[in-house]
Amino acid sequence: MHNALRHIFAAAAIAATLSSCSVSEPYTVPQEINAELAREPFVPGIVSVRFTPEMTARVEEALRDGDACATKAIGDDILADMGIKSLRRVFPYAGEWEERTRKEGMHCFYYVEFDPEQPVTKASAGLRDLPGVVSVTPQFKVQRRAAFYNDPYFTSQWHYVNSRYKGADINVQKVWEEFTKGSPNVIVSVVDEGVYMEHEDLAGNLIPCYEDGSGSFNFNNGTPTVVPTQGHGTHVAGIISAVSNNGIGVAGVAGGDAAAGIEGVKVMSCQIFDLYGNQPDLFQAIKHGADHGAVILQCSWGFSPDMDGDGFTTEEEVALYRSYTINDLPEYKAAIDYFIKYAGCDNDGNQLPGSPMKGGVAIFASGNDNFDYDPLVSYEPIIAVGAFGFTGAKASYSNYGDWIDVAAPGGEIKSGIYSTLTNNAYGGTDWIGTSMACPHVSAVAALLVSYFGGPGFTADECRTRIIRGAVPNAFTDSRHIGRRLDAYGSFTYDMDTPAAAPTLAWAGELPTEIAHNLHVEVPFTVTDPLDLEVKVELDKKYPGVGVVHDYTDGWRLAIDADKLGVGEYSIGLTGTNDDNLKSSISMSFTVTNAAPAIQADKIPENITVGGADVHFEFDADYWFRDPEGDELTLFASLDNPSLAVISVKDNRISVTGKKAGCGTLTVSASDGAGQAKVQLPFAVYSGSYDFAYIESNRVSDKLVLHLENEDVQDVPVSICSGSGAMVWKATVQASIFTPVEISTASFAPGQYTLRAGSATLRFVKL
Repeated sequence: MHNALRHIFAAAAIAATLSSCSVSEPYTVPQEINAELAREPFVPGIVSVRFTPEMTARVEEALRDGDACATKAIGDDILADMGIKSLRRVFPYAGEWEERTRKEGMHCFYYVEFDPEQPVTKASAGLRDLPGVVSVTPQFKVQRRAAFYNDPYFTSQWHYVNSRYKGADINVQKVWEEFTKGSPNVIVSVVDEGVYMEHEDLAGNLIPCYEDGSGSFNFNNGTPTVVPTQGHGTHVAGIISAVSNNGIGVAGVAGGDAAAGIEGVKVMSCQIFDLYGNQPDLFQAIKHGADHGAVILQCSWGFSPDMDGDGFTTEEEVALYRSYTINDLPEYKAAIDYFIKYAGCDNDGNQLPGSPMKGGVAIFASGNDNFDYDPLVSYEPIIAVGAFGFTGAKASYSNYGDWIDVAAPGGEIKSGIYSTLTNNAYGGTDWIGTSMACPHVSAVAALLVSYFGGPGFTADECRTRIIRGAVPNAFTDSRHIGRRLDAYGSFTYDMDTPAAAPTLAWAGELPTEIAHNLHVEVPFTVTDPLDLEVKVELDKKYPGVGVVHDYTDGWRLAIDADKLGVGEYSIGLTGTNDDNLKSSISMSFTVTNAAPAIQADKIPENITVGGADVHFEFDADYWFRDPEGDELTLFASLDNPSLAVISVKDNRISVTGKKAGCGTLTVSASDGAGQAKVQLPFAVYSGSYDFAYIESNRVSDKLVLHLENEDVQDVPVSICSGSGAMVWKATVQASIFTPVEISTASFAPGQYTLRAGSATLRFVKL
């Protein structure tokens, strides 16, 4: 999918594949590692596989028999081809929690370890072909969503109480004053780097949880055996529960009050990153928190659309990134669902005695790519956290979109978030990112559980208070980062407030007709009685129709009529708020395309050609006008094609005479939907001015005579029989476009000669 499930951060220390915030030298890929493998976006030598229950039983039997590779279940030939070394459960045997672990099907997930020199993509493809395999998931590398710099002390923690920019904080002071400062009965699982367990400002509020080398977690050893990393996990933990009011360093949001003897909430350090940024037991760490008393899951890591980690995001990377959803990450989904369902509960999902909450709340940083999607954090049950800076405006790096639930302080360069660091240090000037915003939300959740927690208090209520207690961020822009976290608002939110649907209303007169070549935006308003977020969607997808929303011009229905096409339409909009209550509005209109109009005052009376082989061209597009300004296409034709050759190119009509005669020229103009037509008399002269012709040389009762002169003139005409006797004589008024009709009803059948001026014609009376 991509090379990094990353902790995003904005400092220059970002590396191409695994960025590290360590005070030591940044980790780089060793030169001896195959370059092709180094470019893969996965942890080498391992994938996770979900087996069917039947195959899982066979694998378990093989492993119990000491077959580390489960050859009885998979087969020796396959193992040899793939270089498989071992299999182990993603979610290990859980003791008293094993019953519910198996009930949720989590025992079917296995890590498959193989030769690290073999590309992960190749191994994954081979495993997918095996019977009994439901899914194969490469282990995406992760990075920290933060930036690294130093600076101390509570007075600089503007993110709690911002005296300069009203509203650009989490409004927590009145919660400390009126409700709670935290409780040791509440445990927050910080799945991150290991927390520095001996920090002077943290130790009193920490529960250790670290990898001891065997893949299990040991909660009885007070100090991690791993090398302290760059401080990301320690910084996150300090925001949540650095001991407050102890005269040392910084305060945590839920850090208690040391001077008053009030303990803060407990932070369970669940280390998933080793010194090099790998995360071998990420899924187990998430589940482990639920199995050991945590009710809040704090995760400041995630994915990035920069899939190859080179610092540039291509269109191809974006398209692939958008193609993934939570369903393509089954281990993540299983672990998160498990935490939400079983945290604080027994095997049947009932709240445990003494547990402060039924179920768990999962809180994730949205990411620092200034991007509008994340396949993991957009998962609906998660609380997705965006970030704002010191002024309250959207942080430049923060991801955005309707999938983000709430925004919290993440800082900007030189106005970062102050908290604890490794080795009893403090930092904040340039510690920025949604990594820093996320623990503010986790800490407020911990305060809520500290105050409201007890029998009957649920994770749903906690989640509702966080989201509905948040307030609109007056500083934000059209890129939605969620409503501003408001700790006091979450405490004072009335859970008994009756649910009510949002209101959608058109803001002006609705168009009934829209010209086919226009872009129209129809404004409408969206209000919610509880000031909840409202998502507005089209009831049906139409090409060229969409919903537009920004904080300057509000909501609009945008219509590109040229993409819709001519016809009648009814467009419906439905607004859905966080209570899943809906309301709808609709509008009906017709997309029109008016036919071209004829400009009669610009049409000539006739078209004449000065003889055979005479050629000329003329413009005719000014004969027509399109009411909507569409480009017109001309067509031309003769009713008697023997008179001339007619063609049209670039809307110019080309005429070449062939023989003398009269006819009708038809010129039409089309805009693709409508047509206008003009018909004109057309004639080709002989060029000698002694031309005359009859429409047919075989007549019965009537002879029609045409004369060449353009203007009506007096012309002597005589008709003689075959013997030379004069049978008719007169002077007539005629022209080429004004024929003369001569009655021949009294003529005897036979041949006749007609003389008109100097022209002589012959015809037969039938």
